[in-house]
Amino acid sequence: MTFLDQYAEAIDVRRVKLRKRGFALAAEAIPPTGQAALWYADAIQCVPRSGQAVARQIARLCGDDSKVTIPWRSLADAVGIRDRAGNLRRYAERGTRALVDAGWLEVETVGSKRGARTTFRLLSGDRSAECLGRINAEDWFTEAA
Repeated sequence: MTFLDQYAEAIDVRRVKLRKRGFALAAEAIPPTGQAALWYADAIQCVPRSGQAVARQIARLCGDDSKVTIPWRSLADAVGIRDRAGNLRRYAERGTRALVDAGWLEVETVGSKRGARTTFRLLSGDRSAECLGRINAEDWFTEAA
């Protein structure tokens, strides 16, 4: 059973609550679709939270393809989480590094500075017993008091 199969109902319940409040859902909040959704469901079980957040946005941007080319700044904005020092990009880079180290992602940057374009390619990473089941499912859907 995949992550999305297991928690689809809880995700839909949260989405309904947001709509009732009148908040629009940003594109970044929509879950990944296509073949990248299957990659995402496997990858998030093997990386820390920073890697999970980056994997979600890369999978959402990939859709039915297995690669996406975007600037680092756009990826960092899509992830939208800051590290302790308040930097968006460093958090995204740390999550990307976790995915690369685990074998789930390949990164290739062409160009430099503001004109640089980075291509992220989805890979099938390590699915060993030590890797799977690393995340705690209760942490994902507990309400913050």
